[in-house]
Amino acid sequence: MSKYEIMFIVRPNVEEEKLTDARNKIQDVINQRGGQITETNDMGRRRFAYVINHDQQKYHEGLYTVYQFETTDASTLTELDRVINIDDRIIRHLTINLDEK
Repeated sequence: MSKYEIMFIVRPNVEEEKLTDARNKIQDVINQRGGQITETNDMGRRRFAYVINHDQQKYHEGLYTVYQFETTDASTLTELDRVINIDDRIIRHLTINLDEK
């Protein structure tokens, strides 16, 4: 199994219910593709070093979440990118391979 870490930032003005829904959506993609989340880190609200423009809005802060997960299916990463790019609540994301250290 390959180990990955995904960090994503949700808009700071979403309600708690929609934040939970966005997190559950990411978890569902990983679990449905045979992956397993090994560590979850809710980093909370953080201020950006610079302003992020997203959907004609300017954001100075966001709600950070980090998941470490394992998967054998490489298409999991493609599906995560697709789902995240569709979701307008998520303003940035980054996935890294932890095996390539």
